[in-house]
Amino acid sequence: MRSEHLPVFKAALDLCVYLDSMVKNMEKYHKYGIGSEMRETSREMLYLVNSANVQKAEERVVCLRELVQKCEKLKLMILLAKEIKAFKSFKQFEHSSLLSVSVCKQAQAWLGASARVSL
Repeated sequence: MRSEHLPVFKAALDLCVYLDSMVKNMEKYHKYGIGSEMRETSREMLYLVNSANVQKAEERVVCLRELVQKCEKLKLMILLAKEIKAFKSFKQFEHSSLLSVSVCKQAQAWLGASARVSL
């Protein structure tokens, strides 16, 4: 089963692509520190969305819980990156935040729906 039709997949993919292009332009110190960690976490989120889509109900809830945790971790990393001035502009921080919040909201809604179904 393919995941490209899911809005959360599209949002997670947009987040991955944006973070990848943004980190490319960071200063070397931030690029190989928090930048690489943000990119890796966003990729893991994308993989979890795909994995949750192909799982049965019980396993889907486990994947979605992990996805929600990764989302919260990424939101904290984005906030930390802002505080340590890793972003080139406020606009980069703002766009990163909006994309990550979008994925988080969708993941939490999907988890809530899946948890009710698996009961």
